[in-house]
Amino acid sequence: MEPVTSDPPRGDRVAGRPGPRTIAGPSSGRGIGALLVSATVSRLADQSASIALVLLVIARTHNPRLAGLVVAAFTVPTLVTGPVIGAYLDRLKAKRALFAANQVTLAAALTGVAVLAGHAPGAVLIVLGLLAGLTAPVLTGGFSSLVPLVVPPGRLRRANALDAASYNVAGLAGPAVVAAIAGAAGAGLALSAVAGIAALGLVLVLGVPMPAGPHGPGHGVRGDGPVQAVPGALRGAVADGLRLLRDVPLLRSTTIATTLSQLSQGLLPVALPLLAVQLGHPASAGAWLLTALSAGGLAGSLASGRLLAWRSAPAVLIGAMAACGVLLALLAAATSFDPALGLAVLAGAADGPILAATLAVRQRTVPADRYAQTAATTASLKTGAFALGAAVAGLLAGTLTARQLMLVVGIGQLLALAPFLARQARRTL
Repeated sequence: MEPVTSDPPRGDRVAGRPGPRTIAGPSSGRGIGALLVSATVSRLADQSASIALVLLVIARTHNPRLAGLVVAAFTVPTLVTGPVIGAYLDRLKAKRALFAANQVTLAAALTGVAVLAGHAPGAVLIVLGLLAGLTAPVLTGGFSSLVPLVVPPGRLRRANALDAASYNVAGLAGPAVVAAIAGAAGAGLALSAVAGIAALGLVLVLGVPMPAGPHGPGHGVRGDGPVQAVPGALRGAVADGLRLLRDVPLLRSTTIATTLSQLSQGLLPVALPLLAVQLGHPASAGAWLLTALSAGGLAGSLASGRLLAWRSAPAVLIGAMAACGVLLALLAAATSFDPALGLAVLAGAADGPILAATLAVRQRTVPADRYAQTAATTASLKTGAFALGAAVAGLLAGTLTARQLMLVVGIGQLLALAPFLARQARRTL
């Protein structure tokens, strides 16, 4: 990949400058360790919360529908709050207060559910779930937007790989922590423990370096011509950031492709337990397949720094998505559980570099004073797409077998490459 400060290709160029207006961090980058630890612990609480909420609400109310509504309330608001929180972070000089507020809100809301589930009306639990998820984009795009402020440009590849690995660590450890505590001491204590992890995240956030980024109007991108950034009102800044996603070709195709990828992967939490049953194991064995995916993803994320030093970010993105799609489709042909487990590890390893490559594309194409908003907005879109995929899987599970569902997932991954292929076709015309 070209350095972040290099001149991007025609069509992905920041108007009025020889290259993108990047976010230059300090020369030492010493704060990256504390930042990544804080991000990982905070994301661990978020990843653990959804499964802990489901287990507790079902245990206390015996109402799976209510559990689904509480989790939906926890995840869906990010579609709306992502662009707003991101735009606010771009303009906020003292960012720490917003990160701390998210941890306090998450810990308090989860504690409220732990205390009130089974005693209060279901509507109260839904509202608490909504509160817990309102500021969740801080945990995704918010933390990622701090990385270029802390790390010098020459070390961004490695930092992006570690930031991507942070998601995998949280996704790997979150369900395991909840399952272990719930199995030993009950769902109530499991949710309380997740609230405690959120509180620990608050303590860590207070010690994380949070340098102020650039403020005020920046440079927009639209093919070869300028797009004026809109200063002033937050509403105008949100609209301007969304136009940036629409008007920068490489950023647009990356966002669409990775969002479609998450849509198809949203079927996995339903498809993998059903596949385990079809392979002669209990549905709970599907959790091991999900764990294998996360473990492979962690390895792939850690290796992505070397990949991005060797090939461009778009090339890594296309190759990773294609390999992941093929391997997920091959899971449909697995004849026993052990080969399925191995394929899941390989599919996760192929998926691992996707986020690091996506971060590199953003840092190459997004103006500095729109970076947090872009990161938060795209993370929210992918979260919403994953939730939609899970809902679709529930509808399809009644008519398709587990193997057919896995074929849908794999083909969906390959179809997600269409925006890149269409962009490449336009560039060659």
